[in-house]
Amino acid sequence: MPGETLVPGFRFPDRTVTRDAAAQAEALRACEIDPEVWAGIAEPTMWGNDGFRAMSAAGQAIDGYIHVEQHLTLAGPVGLGEPVTFAGETVSNDAVPRGRRIVQRFTVRRADGSVAVISEHVRLLPDLEKMGTRGGARPDDVAGETVATKTLTPEAVTTYSRPVGNEIHFDPAFAARYGYRAPLAQGLMTMTWMAAHVADALRTAPEASLVARFRRPVFWDDPLTLTAERDAAGRIVRLRALNAEGRTACDLLLV
Repeated sequence: MPGETLVPGFRFPDRTVTRDAAAQAEALRACEIDPEVWAGIAEPTMWGNDGFRAMSAAGQAIDGYIHVEQHLTLAGPVGLGEPVTFAGETVSNDAVPRGRRIVQRFTVRRADGSVAVISEHVRLLPDLEKMGTRGGARPDDVAGETVATKTLTPEAVTTYSRPVGNEIHFDPAFAARYGYRAPLAQGLMTMTWMAAHVADALRTAPEASLVARFRRPVFWDDPLTLTAERDAAGRIVRLRALNAEGRTACDLLLV
């Protein structure tokens, strides 16, 4: 039964998946990223969407869930068109003040059995009575340099999100039920945009870890500003996507 997928210990059926070059290019363009940034390899943050597809394939509803964190552990690139085994499990399902916090972990294995990616979803199943528009006008104290800006559009958000599902990303009436003024851009869409700015490091690193925390809603017509912090060697170690009020919408750490 679909509810079983939310029980800790549930294991999703193994699936063979490949990343399609044309589909990846369409999603990247929706994020205002040149597909050549990831030429020949599977863009890493989109493994999160394969996790959502695995949930749907197992009968788990994803409409209405709010993605709050995404953790990625990478062990070298996966090629476009390369078949991999995608497996997953439910790690935890706990009560929190605004609903239930659910952690599900997926593993991408190459044909030789080696692990290429571990992708962990942390999501909120909200209690509608406790949801509503939040936020404030006070900007965050954000260090770093501005490296990019953009303004989202409903068309781009829909292009990125509709193949995966979850009406909160493209149905205004559905989003309003959860107290939002408009549909939300997928957290992974913001993460995909941010990760392109460290693509060179991720393409060449034998191992890398990314932790994205989706701290505030990003609506499908919001402007975003991207800031970067660097270490002593000049490498980017943290990226933040700021909303129109100067508050952090997504915080991305390279660890």
